[in-house]
Amino acid sequence: MEGVCLNAAENTVIATRTRNVSAQFSILSTYFAQDNQNPLDSERKFDKLAEDVAGVFLNRIQVIDENFTIVSDTYQINKGKLCISPDVNRCFNGTNQAYTDKQHKCLVLTQSIKNSDGEVEYVMFATSSIADIYDAMDSIRLIVAAVVIILTIVLLTAAIFSAYKMVKPFRKIEDTIEHIGRGGTVEAINLKGSSEIITISNSFNTMMDRINQLEDSRQEFVSNVSHELKTPITSMKVLAESLVGQEGVPEELYQEFLGDIVGELDRENNIINDLLTLVKMDRTGLEMNFTQVNINELIEAQLKLIRPLAAQKNIELVFESFRPILAEIDETKFSMCISNLVVNAIKYNNNEGWVHVSLNADATYFYVKVQDNGFGIPEKSVEHIFDRFYRVDKARDRATGGTGLGLAITKSIVVAHNGDIKLHSEVDVGSTFIMQIPLTHIS
Repeated sequence: MEGVCLNAAENTVIATRTRNVSAQFSILSTYFAQDNQNPLDSERKFDKLAEDVAGVFLNRIQVIDENFTIVSDTYQINKGKLCISPDVNRCFNGTNQAYTDKQHKCLVLTQSIKNSDGEVEYVMFATSSIADIYDAMDSIRLIVAAVVIILTIVLLTAAIFSAYKMVKPFRKIEDTIEHIGRGGTVEAINLKGSSEIITISNSFNTMMDRINQLEDSRQEFVSNVSHELKTPITSMKVLAESLVGQEGVPEELYQEFLGDIVGELDRENNIINDLLTLVKMDRTGLEMNFTQVNINELIEAQLKLIRPLAAQKNIELVFESFRPILAEIDETKFSMCISNLVVNAIKYNNNEGWVHVSLNADATYFYVKVQDNGFGIPEKSVEHIFDRFYRVDKARDRATGGTGLGLAITKSIVVAHNGDIKLHSEVDVGSTFIMQIPLTHIS
């Protein structure tokens, strides 16, 4: 690009010099043409004027007559000699010229001088050196080349520095990932730089926070599973050792202890079944069988099965439906959701309490609300209530016989229906679970 610009500048300077020299040359040729009536006197005047002009413009001027004899020469070297030149010959034929001879770094000009009859009597031949222009342009080219080299070095250095500065934050992320891969602890990173790097840093920290949460959840899950499976076994071991260590134990005590052992076995079996259900959901997702179901009838059927449990605590169980509703659901799995929520509302309730179940719908979803006036859930526990094995009150939960997996399974089933479940609760006031399920299933 710089070469094109320099060549254009060189051509412009040479063209300007050509116009100036040509103008002076034309004046000189006009003067010679006016005085050619007295050739000898004219030649003396011309020689003096040509020397002055040549001294100013660094020209060499020659005058050639029609016999191709040089009658005047500013250098006085070739005067009287023949000049057979294609340029002079073309000028005698009426073609004046002004062009650049790049090989000799000069301007070449020819101008015909005619007599009163209009015939070419003389040809003025001149050269003007433009070596100074070429030398100046060569110097400029050297300077430009040096500047380009310096700029290139500076730009390359800046580019390398910028690249290093840009890559450095990502190397820190890479080092952190490798550290995690080797089993190290997950730590937040604080990257500084452009808004994009800060965004990546924040996203990475968010991901790391999520990984930490998942790891904590995994460790807690393993701990809870181990504890939940161990507790029934410990109880059975104590009961069995009590029977083995005594002699003459009454049959009634045997029956009582064996009944307790059977209860612990049932509890162990329930935990294992719930764990298998969760594992299956985690690995392959729930296998859903969607059919159109009358939701009113489904809820009434589930509540009919649960009413004996409510009667044991003298709890009022009420179902309120605002309209008949048909929806595409997995009947078996959704029945499990209704059962889990209503049974929990009864278990974690006071005697003489109440549980209200209501059903409503709009154009897109149907809503099932399960509300009670039981113990309620502390605000800090609400966000964890659907976590596996999470217990608000461990002693009370184990006394009721729960596995701590029911709400986790319920939420998974609701999500598999493309629905949502929410909880509102207040300690010693009660809890309200609301399920929102699409009327029409879309895969």
